[in-house]
Amino acid sequence: MQMICHFDVTDFAAWKDAFDADAEARRNAGLSVLQIWQHADSSSKASVLLDVNDRKKAGDWLARSDALSSDDKGTVTSSTAYFVKSA
Repeated sequence: MQMICHFDVTDFAAWKDAFDADAEARRNAGLSVLQIWQHADSSSKASVLLDVNDRKKAGDWLARSDALSSDDKGTVTSSTAYFVKSA
């Protein structure tokens, strides 16, 4: 199973630094980053594809990330996440 996250951010570079700094928390949640995209026409949008090892832990990571704006250093203004699987 994978998860696709879309982020509206204040600045892509600042968000990416904060996202990279959260790598240990993602690993502990059973998440592996497969791909990160900066939207071609916007420096304030990012998308991430993650491999999900444990859906419950991934959900807990999402809830914690939504609750703790310090995790993203205040760079995320809104986000959405979708669990997906190959059809």
